[in-house]
Amino acid sequence: MSNRNQDLEKSCVLFLSDMLHLRRDNKMLLYTDEASNDFIVEALLFEAKKLGVQTDIIRLHTFPGLSEREKVLVEKIANGEYDAVCELSEQYFYPSAVWKKALQKGCRVYSLGAIDSDSFIRCIGKTDHVKLYNFGLLLYRLLCRSRNVQIYTECGTNITCKMTSQSLMVKILTRLKLMQRSTVFRPDGMLKTRSSATFMAGQVAFQGIPATIEGKVVIDGYLWPPNEIGQIVDPIVLRIRKGCVTNIEGCPSKSLILSNWLEGKEKRVMHFCIGFHPGAQLSGKLVEAERTFGNIVIGIGKYPFHADGIIKNPTLKLNDAVILQNGTFVHDKLSVLEQALFRPFLGNEFVNSNSRL
Repeated sequence: MSNRNQDLEKSCVLFLSDMLHLRRDNKMLLYTDEASNDFIVEALLFEAKKLGVQTDIIRLHTFPGLSEREKVLVEKIANGEYDAVCELSEQYFYPSAVWKKALQKGCRVYSLGAIDSDSFIRCIGKTDHVKLYNFGLLLYRLLCRSRNVQIYTECGTNITCKMTSQSLMVKILTRLKLMQRSTVFRPDGMLKTRSSATFMAGQVAFQGIPATIEGKVVIDGYLWPPNEIGQIVDPIVLRIRKGCVTNIEGCPSKSLILSNWLEGKEKRVMHFCIGFHPGAQLSGKLVEAERTFGNIVIGIGKYPFHADGIIKNPTLKLNDAVILQNGTFVHDKLSVLEQALFRPFLGNEFVNSNSRL
């Protein structure tokens, strides 16, 4: 067996046993679509069989239309008595009835997206997921304590927002739910042994008070959807006023594609995400690209017309203190954790799974 095949086998076993918490006689559902990697699907099916895990698979490309796909998945989960559900499709179903039904039925849900085998080895098999989660927790706590945020780059991004406000009027309006609050989401990547759901580890999401989000965003790494964009050479520029995209500029062809796709749709800024996965590369699918170390993602629009765009090499200030500078974490504790996260990749080795989860 080649080293690559051995690495893939180890990664699949770790994912199924340690991350999905599957055991003999458990039952799992995999769902895929046109962009899914068949090699990964087959590898997971093979290792699941060896572990004694019964696996069903749905190929969503046989069902035209997003609403029909959702309907089929909801029905399958409702009737399946699954212990775990794994999303291997590029089209994610996080805000839909699919994940809601799975959680109602007591499933564990893990979204990997349309990840390929090399990405799977790097992002699942070679990563110390405990250290990765702890890195995310520290970022989460720093964001929770922040009053204001600034993101800027040498390419022209300069965006600001408030996380809290000293204004009595703002406090009253948010308490009465007449104005949206800021939100910080705990890091992805860890499933409980009971009903729970997560995406691949490696990012922390937050949203400032929407009405305070102002400035210019230069997306110069990746944007998806729509499918026609993907990796970016000539940047797309977003002008943002009071939390909404007011103008889409930059690359003539791709800015027009994005403008047409969002025509008549919600254009609010829904979140920012800080990527910190040591194994993620910008060349992969969105689920990997948006976790690239030291980059920041802006999410605009309401599902299913929701696009995520990657800002490369940003500087991030929290309460006027620089946490991330040109894509490198300079906060003292984060810097130490960063070195530990990259250690398995420097030695081209797998971390002992017993130390991880």
